[in-house]
Amino acid sequence: MLILLLSIAHSQSKNAFNGFLDFNYISRISDGSIINLPYRLFSLRIDHENEDILIKSNLVIEHKIREETHFLSNESPSDFNLDLRELYLQLFTSWGELKIGKIIHTWGNVDENSPVDIVSPYDYYFTFDSGIDKKMGIFSSAIDIYAINYKLGFTFSPIHNTHRTPLEKDDFPIKLPTYPYENEFMKISGSPIEYGFYGLKTLSKGDISIHYFNGYDRLFNLSGVNVYANGPDKSFSIIDIIYSYRKTKMLGVGTNLFVGNATFRGDAAFFNTSDVNGEDKFLERKSSYLPTIYDSLHYSYPLKEEVNYFQATLQFDIELPFDIQFTGQFFTYDTLDYKSDSLPLDEDISIPNLEITADELNPKNIFTPGYGSSIGILTKKAAIISLQKSFLNDQLNFKLSSLLDIDNKNYHNSIPGIILSLETSYRLNDNLIIDIGYTKITGDSNHPLGEDYRLNIMEDFSHFRTNLKYNF
Repeated sequence: MLILLLSIAHSQSKNAFNGFLDFNYISRISDGSIINLPYRLFSLRIDHENEDILIKSNLVIEHKIREETHFLSNESPSDFNLDLRELYLQLFTSWGELKIGKIIHTWGNVDENSPVDIVSPYDYYFTFDSGIDKKMGIFSSAIDIYAINYKLGFTFSPIHNTHRTPLEKDDFPIKLPTYPYENEFMKISGSPIEYGFYGLKTLSKGDISIHYFNGYDRLFNLSGVNVYANGPDKSFSIIDIIYSYRKTKMLGVGTNLFVGNATFRGDAAFFNTSDVNGEDKFLERKSSYLPTIYDSLHYSYPLKEEVNYFQATLQFDIELPFDIQFTGQFFTYDTLDYKSDSLPLDEDISIPNLEITADELNPKNIFTPGYGSSIGILTKKAAIISLQKSFLNDQLNFKLSSLLDIDNKNYHNSIPGIILSLETSYRLNDNLIIDIGYTKITGDSNHPLGEDYRLNIMEDFSHFRTNLKYNF
């Protein structure tokens, strides 16, 4: 009897695993030097299914070349990190499904660059990857409810989740404007919960959807400035620059439309964001630098930003003659309304800590959206084109893609900058693939922003890459 029960229990559960081993090389076109960035060397997915319960996991080994190879300051030979990207339980019911654990969420309709796909933060080290490969899992729960032609979804996380951004010394071309210390942040008051929901209706030629999300920003913002001194003596004062995360609400819509062999997709989102830190919180703060000496607050300048902004991505897919797959996207982003208090620009208060001019100190000029598409950090308007062709029964694949910065406001040329990529992959056998890629980034030295123009900064990231990947 015991043997029979064990055999029945075993027959009701299934285990499956898959993954990859990936050897990667990337070097600059300009001088051939290696670009030292983390990449996923090994990935293992393990799924356990037992009747209506599914446990999914994804464990990754992330590799990066050691900065110090002489073993003089660090004797550890380790050059990798373990990353548990996902681990969650999924319960299937008659009305839908429930997930709880560390989950990578995906919202929206377009393949990439969706402004509504904001539940899971981005890993900026993998910005040039696609799909969930450039996103991070968050500890959360999600419910999906199905009813005829409708689908409702809810998500909740008790944790404030932020993007993984490159460090100042890294080889990544996109960097933060500043790298604050932990004690320069205004702490979030109360519980930093994040929640959202969406609804989808299936139509005869596609579907339409609506999304809502409420949470604190994925990127930090400049919240204001305090000026401290030792007692009443203001002759030796210190400027304390304070950062925080704005509270943001997102309302988005999306659609898929199928017409013949063409597909139209689109996502658009309206964001309302505000800095909830007012005068009272600034007055309660102690100096982040030597608070026992700089113990007296003399001036306080909270920004109290209130901003409305809009992002949209439209996508068109079609199969061209000779079995060429074409994908085109148009992305746009605009700040609709901006309100804030001013920073101290009068003669008796200076800010030596900030290495920017008075014009650049205008809070509106340094506003950065904390949610939305990752492409919003590059430009406010872009066209993305991709052509893909396969040969030899999909054994050989070529892909040509380009990102065109078409935000030509106050600029004499129509296209200030371009990112052009050519990729080819060859399947050596059912499991082994070799990929070769070339990416050329071109800016414009005559751009009004000069050296601060994003694609001018990124030009040195033009590179050649290759990788050998074994899937199992």
